[in-house]
Formats: sequence, structure tokens, C-alpha cells
Amino acid sequence: MTPSWPRVRQLTLADQAYRAIRTRILNGQLAMGEFIREQEVSEALGVSRTPVREALGRLASEGFLERIPHRGFRVPEDQWDTLLELYPIVSALELLAGRLALPQITRQDLDRLKELNRELSREQEAGNVRRCIEVNNEFHGFICERSGSRRLCELLHDLRSQLGRLEVWYYSQPEAAAESVAEHDDLIRAIETGDHGQALSLLEQNMSLTWRRLQEEAEGSEAAEDPQVAD
Repeated sequence: MTPSWPRVRQLTLADQAYRAIRTRILNGQLAMGEFIREQEVSEALGVSRTPVREALGRLASEGFLERIPHRGFRVPEDQWDTLLELYPIVSALELLAGRLALPQITRQDLDRLKELNRELSREQEAGNVRRCIEVNNEFHGFICERSGSRRLCELLHDLRSQLGRLEVWYYSQPEAAAESVAEHDDLIRAIETGDHGQALSLLEQNMSLTWRRLQEEAEGSEAAEDPQVAD
């Protein structure tokens, strides 16, 4: 007997409000430190305050917003630092997924990775930042799927979604996005030749691209603001 299909759930108003607010946070349309007024969002979305309140609470629990007693919610002022702390965690989980996945990757899987990287290159050339992030996540998610660990993939997906705002910053730089494509090519070649050690090293390096560029930007800014001149 053919098993019945599961029922598809429609998004609730709270889910839709959550997605709308989170998109604005990740796109930088809501600045760090900016307060989000429940009533204003309710009126803008054309829904009651109840689903908006639920969405704001969920975003606060995930770290996208912070709850200020007696004042409401705001985009965290220290969000960059908080998000940067996630990169070593994501990198460690990516390595775990890679170790489990590499022995399972087939020729067809490599073809799919190449296809995704070609798409990433096209979107980078077109300047489609949001799609670049999506395709990059698909690339890494595909590798994780080959690990056979559903829970590991879920953890990585959730963590990557929290890094979205930093990834917008990274992929907005054409040379940075091109660097990601080149590293993916190197990773695919290492997998093709069976050099799993090199592949894992490249995977770890690739996951730290955004973190490294942010560190370089910070160091460059500090140097520019330093009034001392070397003798």
C-alpha cells in the first residue's frame, strides 16, 4: 500500500512576519542598534500585533534581536562580534561533515558540485548577492547531505542562516565572491584526485573566508585611525 502524503502546512502570520523582519535584518535594512516597534511593523505588514509579537520573540531567541526591558526589541549593536564567534563552530562542524561525506561522494555528486559552483560564478558576475549566498549554502549543504547525518545538516543549516548578514557583506565584494568560487574549484579537484586531507584543509579554509576578510577590514581600519607613525 502506498503511504499517504504528508499534509503541507501553510505559513502562519507569525511565520510570515518572522521571515519579513529577519530578511530586513540580514539585508541591513534595519541598522545595528535600531529599535523595532511592534505597532509600526504590525501596520506595515497589515496584521495584528499578536503574530508580530510572536515573530519578534522568536528572532530574539535566535539572536537576531535583543529584548530591552520596558522598551521592546532592537537589532544588537554587537551583532558582528557575536556572529563572528559562530565561524569556528561552523568550521568545526563542516570538517566533521566532510570527514563523513568524502568517502561517499560519487562521480554524479562531483558533477552536481561543479554545476553549483558554475551557478555561483554566474551569480557573482551578475552581482546577485542574495542568490550567491543561497548557492554557496546549497554547495556546502550538498556535501553535508552525503555525510548521512540529518541532525548535523540541520545544525549547520541553522548556523549558516544566522551568518546571513555577514555573508551579504562578503558577497557584495566581487573579488571576495570570486575567491569563494576559486576555492570551491580547488576543493572539487582535491576530492576528484582522492586527496581527502587536502580537501578537508580547503573546506576549513573556505569556511573562514568571511571571517578572514572581516579581520583584515578591522585591522585596516585600526591602522588607518592610528595617529602614530613608524620611525
